[in-house]
Amino acid sequence: MKKILLLSVLVASTYAWSDVKEKKRRDYIEEVIVTAQKRAESAQDVPLSVSVMSAERMQASAIKSFEDVALASPNTDVNMTPGYVQVGMRGLNSPINDGMEQSVGFYVDGIYYGKLAFLQDAFLDLSRVELLKGPQGTLFGKNTVAGAINVSSATPIHEWYAAATVTAGDFNDRELSATVNAPLIEDKLALRIAATTHSKDGYVYNSVRNEEEKQIDKKGLRSKLLFDASEDLSFVLTLYRGEAKDNGQGWEPFLLQSDAATVHGLFDPDLEDRFDYVGHSNSDNYSDSESTVVNLDTNWEFGDKLLTVIASHAEMTESLYLDADTGPAPIADWDRQTDYNQQMLEIRFTSAPGKFEYIVGAFGFRSDNHLEGDLRMLPDPAVTGMLLNALSTNLADLLSPITDPLGNILDPLLYSATTDSLNQVFQQDTSTLALFTQLSWNISDRLSAIVGLRASKETKKVDLVQDYEQTGLLLQSAFGVTEYTLRDKRNESNVAPKLSLKYAWDDQMIYASYSEGFKAGGYNPLARTAKESVFDQETAVAYELGYKLTALEGTLTANAAVFQTQFSDMQIQAFIGNGFVVSNAAQATTEGFEFDLNYQPWRGTMIYTSAGYTNAVFDEYTDAPCPAGSASETCDLSGKQLPRAPKYSANFGFHTAIPVIDNTIAFVIGADYSWRDDIYFDLDLDPIDTQSAYSLVNLHIGLVDPQEHWRFIVHVKNLEDKTIRQFTADLPIFDGSHMGFLMPPRMISAEISVNL
Repeated sequence: MKKILLLSVLVASTYAWSDVKEKKRRDYIEEVIVTAQKRAESAQDVPLSVSVMSAERMQASAIKSFEDVALASPNTDVNMTPGYVQVGMRGLNSPINDGMEQSVGFYVDGIYYGKLAFLQDAFLDLSRVELLKGPQGTLFGKNTVAGAINVSSATPIHEWYAAATVTAGDFNDRELSATVNAPLIEDKLALRIAATTHSKDGYVYNSVRNEEEKQIDKKGLRSKLLFDASEDLSFVLTLYRGEAKDNGQGWEPFLLQSDAATVHGLFDPDLEDRFDYVGHSNSDNYSDSESTVVNLDTNWEFGDKLLTVIASHAEMTESLYLDADTGPAPIADWDRQTDYNQQMLEIRFTSAPGKFEYIVGAFGFRSDNHLEGDLRMLPDPAVTGMLLNALSTNLADLLSPITDPLGNILDPLLYSATTDSLNQVFQQDTSTLALFTQLSWNISDRLSAIVGLRASKETKKVDLVQDYEQTGLLLQSAFGVTEYTLRDKRNESNVAPKLSLKYAWDDQMIYASYSEGFKAGGYNPLARTAKESVFDQETAVAYELGYKLTALEGTLTANAAVFQTQFSDMQIQAFIGNGFVVSNAAQATTEGFEFDLNYQPWRGTMIYTSAGYTNAVFDEYTDAPCPAGSASETCDLSGKQLPRAPKYSANFGFHTAIPVIDNTIAFVIGADYSWRDDIYFDLDLDPIDTQSAYSLVNLHIGLVDPQEHWRFIVHVKNLEDKTIRQFTADLPIFDGSHMGFLMPPRMISAEISVNL
């Protein structure tokens, strides 16, 4: 395979070389513009580590989700599971927790989203995705201690434009996307509408219900209205509506110990103890979400200065139902209903380019997060006694003199006594106010200094009630969850500075930076006790040294950075059986390096590679939550590796177009190779709950119109059809057993695109 790909590149070189002679390279090299510093700049001029996915790159490589983006960028991790989204950068991952805001900030068109579930919305009509590595506390502020994802969707233009893409593939994959851009009033009013619908059957077969799981159904509509009121004043009104449905969780129980094997075997005698895209859940699981976003972006120029005002409202409703034990036995299930809404207002004033450049601004944010959930244990009478034995040896010993001779009589009574439900109502209100500024001093043509400061105040108010409908006997034995009521309020403030020096010469640049980040404390839904439900604020101090190069008349860019981030009271999660609970690690450090290179040797050909190394460890964490089934309440993880933090990561890819008929048809071929080191999925660093180092190869091949009027591309994801774990954890209730789900197998799809 590698020989074929290499041969393709060499052939492309031969065909395309004549094109280089005819035109200068700079004629077809497009400068990558980013807004990583809240102003439009070349990515090569920004003194920070930023990975950019342009619309062209995403289209060529069939990048259609943030999981795809992460695989193409070093030291980046995105994990989307039914009902949960987890994002990490440089070894620090956002906790999977309904009351917890992320460690990596998520922005779309300047809007900050306080809930990572918005990433599940349609990947629709995007112009670029920027991955900003390290704390971004000054300009992005809220919850960016690990970095930020800055997304820009396409803006209306004063020209007619229309495009449509149809995709069909394995597992009944069907996707239709369309975009229309219409000038309504010449040079004044323009409308851009983009819509998509995407459905696909599941790739996990459920042996109990005889159906496929992991079915998806997504819809999205984004409309943007541009009003150029004058040469100096413009408005962009955006309305987004999205739906995301995932039917079937795809969990598989594996490595079943005796108690689990016995209980599950009663309901599925053919249950196989292996990890192979076969699920055994007895329930029809699902995850549904609906979101609505309204945003008004105002830009008013005063000479060369710019006033920007962004006002937005976003809301999301989520429904989640899971078979908590993931097996065929009717034991435990969990459902959750979430209503979330937020409002954001940012005002900033940006100076003109010059010797002194500045940005000053204010940021206001509030959110309302309401959650209602039920954790139920409804065991079949036939397994109640075995469950009690599996859950508690002491309890079983106490009851055995009675249950052994009288099991047939007492089982119905035990069933009645242990059938129970834990009801939870969680209400959290959050408000944030911040003032920020950044000053750039261009000391000379080569030397520049940046000073930034952000002052923030955050308030959280919680009203949390957990109670049992009956005795809670079985639930307490299985999960250790207690009844409690928590009503609390916390106020936290922070001042985050940033210092940076940049020295540039001959299309090269070196920079050094110091920055700080802050993330407020909060509250855990589904914590076992009131004490466990509270966690404290997290702070980060980061150092970075970087180098950027532009060479060969702009056709090659190379970037490298070394970094170290020191965390105090790092917010970290542990899976405790009924959910994920966040606590604070006293001290932790992540350090490493990143490198990326992009090369466009001739028209129609792109070569890109990247690599990263991260050493992420707990310096001090003596009171960490213990894994499910542990006899101890706390565990010492000092000196241990952070979960979901592979030490090494790398990516290589290419895309090339070979003319077949001049200006009519070109043959295209490309591939992406991604490699990730060993991953631990949970805090206990159990070698069972890991994914060993793996690689993924994606391939695309097809025909295109060099004038970009049409394209026909066949995409192959996971070319080698590898079985790769996406997540594993301890199986609730049964100590020593495990569950998890897998990344998709090989998938082949074909797309036809037409641009008018």
